[in-house]
Amino acid sequence: MAEEKIIPETSGGGGEPEEVGFLASVINEIIYSPLNLVLVAIITILVYKIFRSRQQPAAAPPPEPELPRLRKDFTVAELRAFDGNQPDGRVLVAVNGTVYDVTKGKRFYGPGGPYAAFGGRDASRGLATFSVTSNDAAEWDDLSDLSPMEMESVREWEMQFKEKYVLVGRLLKPGEQPTSYSDEDEDTPNESSTPTTASKTAAPTTPSSPKKTAPAPVAATSDDAPSKAEDLVAVPAGSGDGGKAKDE
Repeated sequence: MAEEKIIPETSGGGGEPEEVGFLASVINEIIYSPLNLVLVAIITILVYKIFRSRQQPAAAPPPEPELPRLRKDFTVAELRAFDGNQPDGRVLVAVNGTVYDVTKGKRFYGPGGPYAAFGGRDASRGLATFSVTSNDAAEWDDLSDLSPMEMESVREWEMQFKEKYVLVGRLLKPGEQPTSYSDEDEDTPNESSTPTTASKTAAPTTPSSPKKTAPAPVAATSDDAPSKAEDLVAVPAGSGDGGKAKDE
């Protein structure tokens, strides 16, 4: 009796049962093993949180409460207390004899900021020389040794501070008395709160006297605003940015 040979079919689909069997075994392991179920649940939760955090924008930090308006003249020693480290976080900076409240720019002039050395200090010399160093001098700086170009830079900085920040008062010279400000005072630090006694009315004219009384000349104050300067921003010495950066 001849021996018959059985030739297996080669239909090309012999691998499918093996793949189905492997997937079935994996599913069975996951379903019937409590540990695997816990791991799958943890991985699913983590993946969901990751995708959800990417889709939702980060919440902005709440704005800091606005501080009440401050109107006061300061000595050099008194100004140092307002460097942003006190409980209310107020930051004051003096430029060319005028004190400004720069609290809204605290990320620049407050603790940890790139210009924190100016907080609670007279920044005039540092701005004129493009040097971000703390002015720890105990005496009032008259800036008399600065060059005309450096003084022009100080005045340009003063104009920028006047446009961006709230004016507080004056930086007092030694022996100078502070001004008593009221709510009606304008943002002019060098004007006294006491009204002037000079008469502003001129004598009435008649047809027989054609001459008119000329009004008394008004003395120019030291805070007359110069022309608007280009935006200048100092950067720490040794930086490679050309010595300028913006402090919005």
